[in-house]
Amino acid sequence: MSQQAYVGLAKRTFQQALVHLLENDYGLIGSGRVLQLLADDVQQLVEQFYPPLERLSPGWLVFTGTKANDHKAYPGDQASDYELVTVAWPVLTSADRQSLASQPESKAVRQQWFQQRLVRLVEYGWQHPEGPVLLTVADLAAMLGLTTVQVAQLLQQARQTTGKPLMTKGYYFDQGRRPSHKSEIIALYEQGLDEADIAQRSQHAQSSVGRYIRDYERVKLLLQQHIPVAQISQLIAMQPAVVDAYVKLVAQYHPDLQPVSTSLTQI
Repeated sequence: MSQQAYVGLAKRTFQQALVHLLENDYGLIGSGRVLQLLADDVQQLVEQFYPPLERLSPGWLVFTGTKANDHKAYPGDQASDYELVTVAWPVLTSADRQSLASQPESKAVRQQWFQQRLVRLVEYGWQHPEGPVLLTVADLAAMLGLTTVQVAQLLQQARQTTGKPLMTKGYYFDQGRRPSHKSEIIALYEQGLDEADIAQRSQHAQSSVGRYIRDYERVKLLLQQHIPVAQISQLIAMQPAVVDAYVKLVAQYHPDLQPVSTSLTQI
């Protein structure tokens, strides 16, 4: 993964949170440059009147995450488009240090050690009173001293082991093309559960659950009308890769609805 994955990490600052507050809560309209200058001045005042804490538990890291809400991710979103929350995170606890001293040094043990810390950080943010607070894969990589690829692999393994969704920012806000949580939600939907129950079980906002279900039903309806898959994305303004994911889900639960190719329609 390129260094572009860390761009959002660098922009998640107090100033950006203030810009978001001025634009969204106070309806202050003006030049982005002016708002940024105002945020910089406020930052200087904060540092003057509220110096950094002198006491913090060893191994804990003050870090800014993103609050989970109903904001849907769109291309071009800025860090200030989201509500930010700064909390102290248990990156390296006394139990972690004791584990290092008592466990044998091996690749498997080391991997398990990192996975346990990773799960703890994700769940700590999700259960935090100021949140839920979400971290990106890049955030976790920076906090643990791993690469984004390593964190992604550990997350995938941890989700399979624990059976928990382990919400990162991208996973929650549906950034990237990740059909796994869509699959989980549609599986519960096909079992007859309502949106509220699905939201509770999948740890997703109910509005997001409703959006997945509506998109799934739209794709299913067009397949019932024998609309070629290639045309579905244009008709409902949905990315082809997302349409393909829903088509596979429809085929899983309704094997009688076979997708129609464009070539067959033209014959």
